[in-house]
Amino acid sequence: IYNLLSMSTSASVRYEAAATLVTLSQAPTALKAAANCFIDICIKESDNNVKLIVLDRLISLKDSASGAERILQDSLMDILRILNVATDLEVKQKVLNLSLDLVNLRNVEELVQLLKKEILKTQNESHGTQEENSKYCQMLVKTIHVICMKYPDVINSSNVLTTLFELLATKNDEATAILVIVFCRQFISKNAQLKNFILNKLMEVFALLSLGPTEPPFLEETLLGFVSLMQNVLEM
Repeated sequence: IYNLLSMSTSASVRYEAAATLVTLSQAPTALKAAANCFIDICIKESDNNVKLIVLDRLISLKDSASGAERILQDSLMDILRILNVATDLEVKQKVLNLSLDLVNLRNVEELVQLLKKEILKTQNESHGTQEENSKYCQMLVKTIHVICMKYPDVINSSNVLTTLFELLATKNDEATAILVIVFCRQFISKNAQLKNFILNKLMEVFALLSLGPTEPPFLEETLLGFVSLMQNVLEM
């Protein structure tokens, strides 16, 4: 079975071999080998339906075997490599949902840094249509929201606020800006001690953006977005 996992050129054969291995053994080495196989199939297979099926199997593995969750937590960054090759938003959402199940104190910093990079990609139209990028960006903001509510210290260490606040200056994406504002309000409501830190970061980002080559009408829209967020912060 181990040979089939690594040597077969057929995704279906490798998938069945990994599924069979997990059924026969729940030893850490078997679980790790099966998880790696599922991840590799998701990365290499272009068919989104195949990715979804294999991701479902990976998710079920987390709950089906003792010790599997720890193994998947250690493999989280490999799982997130699927985002680099995924073109379907449903696939991306499933990967992000799984990441929320697997995040812990050991991998939260690395996870947030990767999510920041994914947000930056959405600002580049060469990575997809404006609508697709906007929807994916919103998914990423929601994911970061959940992570920061669970691990508030990551706000200080990851510099994630700069990335989020810069989204307020994104043209024609009011929905994403609203999500950033909602995140700030909810985060401060649970972490009032960080209110001044967030406000200072907001003003710092706006100062940098206002010095950039921004078109006058767009600058006004950006200013309104920042003013709205500052009002929300100050009123809390």
